[in-house]
Amino acid sequence: MRKLLWVVLAAAVVWGGYWFVGSTILERQTAAWFDASAQSGLQASRQSISVAGFPNRFDMTIEGIEIADPVTGWGWKAPFVQLLTMTWKPWHIIAALPTEQVIITPDQHITITSDRLMASLQLQPSSDLGLYETRLDGTGLIFTSDQSWRVGVEKIFASTLQDAENPNKQRLGLTLSNLSPDKAVLAALGAADLPAVIEAVHLDAAALFSAPIRLNAPDVQPLLSALDIKDARLLWGGLKVTATGLLTAEPDGAATGKITIRINGWRRLPAVVAALGLISPQMAPNIERGLEVMAKAGPDPDVLELILLCADGRMSLGPFPLGPAPQFFTLANGA
Repeated sequence: MRKLLWVVLAAAVVWGGYWFVGSTILERQTAAWFDASAQSGLQASRQSISVAGFPNRFDMTIEGIEIADPVTGWGWKAPFVQLLTMTWKPWHIIAALPTEQVIITPDQHITITSDRLMASLQLQPSSDLGLYETRLDGTGLIFTSDQSWRVGVEKIFASTLQDAENPNKQRLGLTLSNLSPDKAVLAALGAADLPAVIEAVHLDAAALFSAPIRLNAPDVQPLLSALDIKDARLLWGGLKVTATGLLTAEPDGAATGKITIRINGWRRLPAVVAALGLISPQMAPNIERGLEVMAKAGPDPDVLELILLCADGRMSLGPFPLGPAPQFFTLANGA
């Protein structure tokens, strides 16, 4: 019995030492990243870093975060972020995000408030730290821009997951529930007969890369080689849009392939496009007449089917040219 007690005490001392050493290393490495960020061109600052959670968790809280890239103009500010992980599973990190944070873009600041917003990152327990899964889950989000627009989302869930059979493939998922467009957009819809809330936006897709995504493999840069849209949907009152298709990368990185888009209630579409500022309101009637001719050519005049085609470096939607095709990568990035 005495030997067992000594074994338990020794194990407790070893485990406690592991936690204190691990928490110290975590805190110092995080601080070192902020201090060394200037060498990579970033501007990063924090007010404090602390680690709690003894004995079974590493719960790190970083307060007063400001990160900015002066080259691209993108940045992020938050009063705090908590990074939580089990001591026996450090490759799985959960992030608790604040109820208010600011995303900085080159032309505006977007304040994000939320009732709850959590994220997680799960890596593979190996030396190269391969990406296995990411998740973002939140409720009661409101996006407010200093450019005078405001959008709300009742619930958001986004994820990536490494394919079980092909490590180069990542499954992509996105679900938005009860999306509230900006009031100016709703006011510009006119007679489109659409509700004030978009019921659902959904995406189920897969992205294929030239190599697995690994955080600790700086010599290998995975390049996007294909995007397979299995199910994309938007449900907004009488307007329902679905899309499926496959785009692959040409040798120069330009996208090639097609995506089939089906639109139920397509007569509402020109007003929506005009309200979003993609076309002028004066063009909407002409667009509607053109879409009507195309819809009548199909089996159901109430359903419009369009092909988003990427070929020879150009992109078109049905008969409408849209300009250059998207670039999956450029040769300068190592193709």
